[in-house]
Amino acid sequence: MKFSLFVALSIATAAFAASITPAGIAAENVRTVDAATYKAFANGTLSPADLPPVGRRDLQKRDAGNVYLCTAANWQLYCVYITDAGPGECVELAGDLDNQVSSVGPDPNQTCAFYNQHGCVNREDAIFVRSPGYADLSKPLSTGEGGGGFTFNDVISSYSCTYDFF
Repeated sequence: MKFSLFVALSIATAAFAASITPAGIAAENVRTVDAATYKAFANGTLSPADLPPVGRRDLQKRDAGNVYLCTAANWQLYCVYITDAGPGECVELAGDLDNQVSSVGPDPNQTCAFYNQHGCVNREDAIFVRSPGYADLSKPLSTGEGGGGFTFNDVISSYSCTYDFF
């Protein structure tokens, strides 16, 4: 009995852990950039050459404060993993991602608001996303019971995240 419970819990834990990381995302497609460096790139202080090379990532464990953003559905094409943004900190997207994001994946234990404007303003036009995120923003997002849906593909310009406390 104890062994079968252990096996069932182990399988459930493995399935849950696998669902946290966006499936199919390859290391060679991802740039890992801390929020401060990415903000300097967005405001023109740094050039694209100053960003870390694609493929450099240490993602064995994903902590809150980090977000995957990709320019194609299903975590494809060009992806950036922005790290170390503080709770409530607004991250403005630079030209490499601004109005081009098609997949978003916040880390576990946080809710991120993605805005269609710079400056993290106008919450009425934002989407709120929890892990594992959305692999395809071109598909309609549910607006609640009987509310149909809308798409949020290629419109994200900024985001901010807060920790979930529950």
